[in-house]
Amino acid sequence: EEYSEFYKKVFHDYNDSLFHIHINADYPLNFKGILYFPKPSHEYQNLDGEIKLYYNRVFVADNIKEVIPEYLLMLKGVVDCPDLPLNVSRSYLQTNSYVAKVSAHIVKKVCDKINSLFNTEREKFEGMYEDLKVFLEYACLKDEKFYDRIKSSLLFRSVSGGYKTLVDCLENNEEKKIYYASDVEQQSVYINMFKNENIDVVVMDKVLDNQFISLLEYKNEGVKFLRVDASSDVLKTDNEGSKDEQLEKLFREVSGRENLKVTVSALKDKTVPAVLNISEEARRFNDMLKMYGMYNGKDVSGKQAPE
Repeated sequence: EEYSEFYKKVFHDYNDSLFHIHINADYPLNFKGILYFPKPSHEYQNLDGEIKLYYNRVFVADNIKEVIPEYLLMLKGVVDCPDLPLNVSRSYLQTNSYVAKVSAHIVKKVCDKINSLFNTEREKFEGMYEDLKVFLEYACLKDEKFYDRIKSSLLFRSVSGGYKTLVDCLENNEEKKIYYASDVEQQSVYINMFKNENIDVVVMDKVLDNQFISLLEYKNEGVKFLRVDASSDVLKTDNEGSKDEQLEKLFREVSGRENLKVTVSALKDKTVPAVLNISEEARRFNDMLKMYGMYNGKDVSGKQAPE
């Protein structure tokens, strides 16, 4: 209660923070502090952190961002550093080795807190994970050491409810393929087909997820993330694809491509007439171009991409 009251009084935030971290470093560093992770009210809220710097309880400067890395700038807190001079300047903070060590220690404490919440307060951690998700992913993308420290505590929300770790997703999964949905409503037909095959699907619907799953594939050999509309191999019958002259003619006319190759395979789910697959690699590349404003409506082959 005292931590909560202190947070609201100092930072004029009427909402409780998600969690706080109390730092009391002695050797080789010498500093104390209390850091808070604010609770965002919506996904695109501008969360500018605020770190107040003190020297033996004497206020030195407000909103000092040099003592924490850029990917943790949403943190709010107070830090008392008696080893810093009273007339500290921005240029001094940017080049001082002591400040760099303080920053590294703060990162370690944040990672320890995340792992502690996961290991000892799993239910509480899952309750706040959607608020933490985008910040944790961004931190992992910016600092691989951060990822290495919290990788076992990263969670994936299942479309069937609940959360799973990467280890859970790979359990009894010999092919190491993890299927995900970026829009649960729009991709509901695919999701239901996977459910019928007892294959769980996780939700990856945040802006950074496209880059984050690439990091996970890089850091975990053999693991492959596939969106539910990227591959239907597990949804087909064992019969090999065959030709259908009528469909082949129809698709050639519609696509305007005379050499278009058309094969037909039966789906296991007889209630679904047809599905459209989009290459995972091509879609990710096009999504990346969209993010940087370079997308012109064509896929990586130069042909018009499906809507």
